[in-house]
Amino acid sequence: MCGIAGIIKKKNAYINRDEIQKMTDTMIHRGPDAEGIYIDGNVGLGHRRLSIVDLSESGNQPMSSYDEKYVLVFNGEIYNYIELREELKKKNAIFYTETDTEVILEAYRYWGINCTKRFNGMWSFALYDKEKKQVILSRDRFGVKPLYVYESEDEFIFASEIKCITAIRPEQKKVDIVQVARYLSYYQEDIDEHTFYQNIHNFPRSCSMQYDLNTNISNCQRYWEINVRKLKRKWKCDDPYRKFRELLEDSIRIRLRADVGIGACLSGGLDSSTIVGITSKKFQRKIHTFSSVYEEKSCNEKEYIDCMNQYAGTIAHHIYPDHSEEIIQDMKQMLWYHDGPYETASPYSGYCVYKGVGKYAKVMLDGQGADELLGGYEFFYNAKLKELLRQNTLISRIKAVMLIFGFQNMQMEQEIVLPDKLILKALGTAGYQIYKKHIKKKDPFSLWNTKIKYRKEFSGIDLEVVPWKNRTITNELDQVLNQHLQYFTLPNILHDVDRSSMARSLEVRLPFLDYRLVEFSYTISDEDKIRGTWTKYIMRKSCKQYLPEKICNRKNKLGLPAPFDKWIRDERFKDVIKGYLDAFKNRNIVDGHSLERCYKEHISGKEDWKDQLFRFMMLEMWLQSEIDTPEKKWVYQAV
Repeated sequence: MCGIAGIIKKKNAYINRDEIQKMTDTMIHRGPDAEGIYIDGNVGLGHRRLSIVDLSESGNQPMSSYDEKYVLVFNGEIYNYIELREELKKKNAIFYTETDTEVILEAYRYWGINCTKRFNGMWSFALYDKEKKQVILSRDRFGVKPLYVYESEDEFIFASEIKCITAIRPEQKKVDIVQVARYLSYYQEDIDEHTFYQNIHNFPRSCSMQYDLNTNISNCQRYWEINVRKLKRKWKCDDPYRKFRELLEDSIRIRLRADVGIGACLSGGLDSSTIVGITSKKFQRKIHTFSSVYEEKSCNEKEYIDCMNQYAGTIAHHIYPDHSEEIIQDMKQMLWYHDGPYETASPYSGYCVYKGVGKYAKVMLDGQGADELLGGYEFFYNAKLKELLRQNTLISRIKAVMLIFGFQNMQMEQEIVLPDKLILKALGTAGYQIYKKHIKKKDPFSLWNTKIKYRKEFSGIDLEVVPWKNRTITNELDQVLNQHLQYFTLPNILHDVDRSSMARSLEVRLPFLDYRLVEFSYTISDEDKIRGTWTKYIMRKSCKQYLPEKICNRKNKLGLPAPFDKWIRDERFKDVIKGYLDAFKNRNIVDGHSLERCYKEHISGKEDWKDQLFRFMMLEMWLQSEIDTPEKKWVYQAV
């Protein structure tokens, strides 16, 4: 895990070494162990190293191949590097280090740009091919590792963090109003090329790009995509439960490869508990676990955390974020690491957890991705229900009825938001009346849209969101899962995890995002994902030997919550939060009276506006710290 940066000058101008140095200095938190710069004419590469594998100086970057044809800067881990190195040795490849970095160099030599298809890992890298006069940029399948690009008539710049680019091009601190509008419309971050900075873009995940230094023309190609028909042939098996467990076990096995200490985040939920259980029971590792604990009942998962720690025999560490007097100040500091506003207060919990890790581990295992693969969120019941009603068979309608009334006993926070006609069709008139009385809930988005009034100039912004439909997926649930895995929920979560962990110089590894496990999950039936009111059914059944019954049978889900709704009312923070909200009224985005009304309703307890108020506060905080200048305060102006 590291940080990379680079500049390509288009008109044969020479690279300013001080600019590369400034870029790498800006992200020293991503790699405090070593630094390096390589310059060749109009190409400059910079690197900050967080040493994880082969801790010797021979692993420092930029790294040249043994014949100096190629130069590489790399952020991430290739977990199957040992197997790839053995395969390459059979082709007479030469290795002088034990690093996965050198494996990338030799893989490119023998397999070219398609070498990424063989990588099992997370990465963003830039490889300078001096012979072909090309620079290759690549990013992993799910965008676990960040990569940003900025291009002008004179140069092409890339880096692991946006702030590295604005450090040398401060004039590019221009607001992308489309991303701001998305942020306030509940769209997540990192869904496409847009960032909060107008001319600085996300490099696309699952893609590699060849930049021709002779012509300054780039060619970007996708090396991995989901085709369910092909995957069903590739992963056909007789026992999907056994196969799922074996793939998850092997994913964890190769993610335990490191020359430093490894720990695990433990929320007390099914996903992180399964990882801890397999690590301790299958691989006999006595690991340190780190958990966020709040005294607030709605956020407290301590009983489940303690249950799992006792069962697995771990070395447990509890972090209490709520005890801090600097919560708002910490959130402001997080904005700098995140390069923009984040959606909820939840990342603050992770940020605090990572703070306590450094003494014990440099690598952390975590459970992100399982919810998007296997239907772990409550709102996925809507897609499951819609698919059952679409099938319109006697059996599917019976299952739909059972699913709807299963909501009654689960005390769901999430509402069913399917059209009433579909529910009426499934239940009949009498059943529909019971549904309306006992189950149907108020849609928070409709409340949000009717009570929050935007300025006329702002409300008409085109969000530029394209349809995210995979034509090879025919099942409604799988279609929605795919959208959240690749375009909606997960990219935003990965952004938060990377920035919060790297702020503490930690590498986080995500076993559920092993591409083999992801591909296999697309072939699993929806009944093995959501069965009745049981989410992630296949994981509960196939991995129950690694879990205490209390965790395996747990249905309620909290994630990594943070009680921001209470912090708004807390006398320690109330005035500071109100100050940011009052300042936001002057940005020409939201109607000040409607914002004030929502704030008062939240303070009185009449309505829960925590999510909306948090976003207003974060956006104002970011504008003040990163966009405003002493001479001018940013105010939205329609083009």
